[in-house]
Amino acid sequence: MIIQTKQKPQGTNREIANILRKVFYCLVLTLPSTLTPIPYCAAGGFDNNSAGTSTAQFLKIASGARGVALGEAYSAMADDAAAMDWNPAGLIKIKKHSVSFMHAPYLADTFVDFFSYGEKSGDMGAMGIAFKYMNYGTIKKTDQAGVETGKVTPYDMAFSVGFATYITGFNKDPEERFVLGASGKLIRSQLLSTDNTISADIGILFPYFFDNRFQLAMTAQNFIGTLRYDKIESPLPLILRLGSATRITDYLAVTADIVAVNDNYPFLAMGGELKAGLGSDADLFLRSGFNTRAISDISGLRNLTFGTGFRYTSYSIDYSFSPFGELGSVHRISANMNF
Repeated sequence: MIIQTKQKPQGTNREIANILRKVFYCLVLTLPSTLTPIPYCAAGGFDNNSAGTSTAQFLKIASGARGVALGEAYSAMADDAAAMDWNPAGLIKIKKHSVSFMHAPYLADTFVDFFSYGEKSGDMGAMGIAFKYMNYGTIKKTDQAGVETGKVTPYDMAFSVGFATYITGFNKDPEERFVLGASGKLIRSQLLSTDNTISADIGILFPYFFDNRFQLAMTAQNFIGTLRYDKIESPLPLILRLGSATRITDYLAVTADIVAVNDNYPFLAMGGELKAGLGSDADLFLRSGFNTRAISDISGLRNLTFGTGFRYTSYSIDYSFSPFGELGSVHRISANMNF
């Protein structure tokens, strides 16, 4: 990708922001394939006409191979440190300590890394931290004559601190209580210049139903904060989720999320996880899922996910495969330690 620089730095900054925005909407399947210019707008409307109205699209990229392999239907099942990126209320399910790391080479020579840590904090709650980083590769800068004048390496990053706590039924078993989770995050975006903002997530886990085999979850992510490019200020992508997790047997679980974002149509995500016991200390997992996000925007195999996982005592490793049709495929690998 080549970016021509102009005489006025503000114009250059705006041009880079527009180019990266169009490219990245394509990467996350939120733009039609025409990639026509879309003006910034101050508000989103939860429909396709709102595409291009929010910034920091890396916040939409799911963290953790397990959740991705389930079609990104994971808000009610998240039970380790990766819950920081799905539903902070899920931190309550950590037994003692949890560490999660993911690396994913993404589309068009980009990559995303994610690290999180969570721990139990007494009988009433848990806390966690998370760091998410996306690198867009090196982009050449040229002047209007096509002469290279340098290079720029844009990136986005977010640092989060969160907690989860029981809010009802203190005289009941933990499975019969409501759980509230929340996190605050610092977000930094660098193009030619840099801007920072703060945002927040909030999540709720409902009590278990049907002999502790069914649970509902609700989350709202990135509901405050804006980033400014040049003189134009854009909101973060608001993500609303209503999710469920159902353990049909001790070896089969099914998940489902209804997801609404402020810059595209709502979509449905579903997944399934099959566990095969390999003795008292080890398990093998097979996972698959799908979602309907921007299902008509590109051709080829897309909107399906596949994955596997292996656990040995307190350690686990997970893998997911996400085809993006004509854009390519994304492989994620996560390593987890729960002790």
